[in-house]
Amino acid sequence: MAWTTSPEADPHFDWYAESCPCGKPPGECREHPRARPNQRPPAGDWRVWGYVAGRGAGKTRAGACWVQRRVEAGLMKLGCLIAPTAADIRDVMVEGPSGLLAVAPPRYRPVFEPSKRRVSWPGGARAICLSGEEPERARGLNIDTLWADELACWQRAQATWDLAMLALRAGANPQALITTTPRRLAVLMRILGESTTVQTTESTYANQAHLPREFLHQIVGLYENTRLGRQEIHAEILETSDGAWFTSFDPARHVTEAAEYDPRYPVHLAIDAGSSTHTAAVWFQVRSGWRVAGTGWRERGVTVFGDYHSEGRFSEANARAIQARSDELPSRGRLDTVRLDPAASARSGLGPTAYGEYERVFGARILNRWPPHRVADGLDQVEILLETGCLLIHPRCTLLKAAFQNYVRKQSHSGEWLDEPVDPQHPHEDLMDALRGGIRDRFPEGRIEPPRLSQVRASEVI
Repeated sequence: MAWTTSPEADPHFDWYAESCPCGKPPGECREHPRARPNQRPPAGDWRVWGYVAGRGAGKTRAGACWVQRRVEAGLMKLGCLIAPTAADIRDVMVEGPSGLLAVAPPRYRPVFEPSKRRVSWPGGARAICLSGEEPERARGLNIDTLWADELACWQRAQATWDLAMLALRAGANPQALITTTPRRLAVLMRILGESTTVQTTESTYANQAHLPREFLHQIVGLYENTRLGRQEIHAEILETSDGAWFTSFDPARHVTEAAEYDPRYPVHLAIDAGSSTHTAAVWFQVRSGWRVAGTGWRERGVTVFGDYHSEGRFSEANARAIQARSDELPSRGRLDTVRLDPAASARSGLGPTAYGEYERVFGARILNRWPPHRVADGLDQVEILLETGCLLIHPRCTLLKAAFQNYVRKQSHSGEWLDEPVDPQHPHEDLMDALRGGIRDRFPEGRIEPPRLSQVRASEVI
């Protein structure tokens, strides 16, 4: 069918119209949203459409409007919505600002019944809501429409997709749409390579007319000119070399005497002291007036000037050994903040509650836990600092240097590299945990200030 406007369409909801009442081209008018060419269902005979795009490119709106149009055209009687979690279905696909309830014209607006995992439209069309965590729930379905959102983040992507596709067999033209930011996931690569799949790709910037300026400012500051930015902004599917996590780490660039302790800046100590037999710590500072070769000035950066690792010690012994190591460093025992991982409060076979032991050594005034966050998010933050030249390590930190060079992803049975370390009980893992936890404590929003190339500060240049 031709995905164009219908005679009775409300101009505020006519996503597939070629222009708006204002006369602007698709994608330019904020009052009358219109699909850009890559957000429109491709021509030809296909079974799966993969809309692979950067953050904020308009994936959710494209998916919701595609489902809505299939309902209005009578192509969808029973469909299926799948997201990484049930909360994602509710918060993004259905009730989100670009979800099904927001894009539907009043006469076709559906009703969401979360207790029944169901969305129902006037006229009888329905959609079953599933998550990428429970593939078995797709068994027995007989659907004509499938919208798979953020498939690259599904916990059990292979099994969930395969069972959903087995259910996609009803109606005259059963079709599926995948809306996702890319990741080198085996099942996603397989789907995109199949002859019955067509793919459209867009970057975040394709939708900049509809994005808040602060969002663009933040995204550019966090990801642009980094390897991760190629994935999250420009929707590139990146190669993963032998499972290495920090592919951008270069000792010639990141290991330098310039990371030495500077008395003008506070000293931060981060300790990974959870239930593992390994304990690790890093000493670092956050400095201002940071010069990045080839790009200009940044507001702040991180320098690491000390590291520590021990295995098999009780919490009190580790705390005192870390204090002794702190006294040996050029900072001469200075500590402005000490941060433990949130798991340090758990009781384990290593001894009493770790937090109390560290509190006795370092004092309650400067001791706290670092903010809880996903491990992959914290490691991405470290990687971005590396890629932007905002993380330097002193040569004495031989343990941390080895961790950067040898931190490897776990490989699944299907051969894909996962967002978790190959060995969670290893010194490299504990050192990287200490570093990511300390950095997240200093930058809890996951970012440092974006470049301000026009502003030159009189602070020290590193």
